[in-house]
Amino acid sequence: MSACQSLPPCMTPALQGTLLRWGEQDSNGVSIRGYELTTRAELFSYTATGDSILHRTRLGRLDARLYCRLLAQAHHAFLTTHAFHVPAPLQRFVEYRSPSAFMRAVWNPLYRTHGNELFWRLYDSLEHARSRLLQ
Repeated sequence: MSACQSLPPCMTPALQGTLLRWGEQDSNGVSIRGYELTTRAELFSYTATGDSILHRTRLGRLDARLYCRLLAQAHHAFLTTHAFHVPAPLQRFVEYRSPSAFMRAVWNPLYRTHGNELFWRLYDSLEHARSRLLQ
C-alpha cells in the first residue's frame, strides 16, 4: 500500500502535515494534557509544557470520513472566529497547525458563550471521536 492510499480522501497536498490538537492547560500553558490528530487520521495523547511535548502515545486511527468531517468543522470554526482567548486558571483549547497556518482558541470551560460556541462544539466533536475510538 502506498502512502497516498493511507491518507483520508479530503487530504490535499496543501494540507499534508496539518495537525488538530485539543485539550486542557493551566493559565500559563506550562502544563498541557491533550490530543493530536494527524493527516493520516492517527490519534495521539500527549503531555507538554509550552511548545515542548514531553510524552506522546498513539491511541489509534479514526475512520477517514470522520476525520474529514472534523477537519471541515475545524476549518469552519477558525474561519468564522479568527481569534479567541479567554484567560482562566484551567483552560480548554483547540489548535489548528498546517505548514502555512497556526490558529489556536483558548477559553474558560466554565462559561459557554457566543464567542466560544464553535470551538466548544469542535472540542466536543473531537472528544466524542476520541471516546468512540477507545471503546
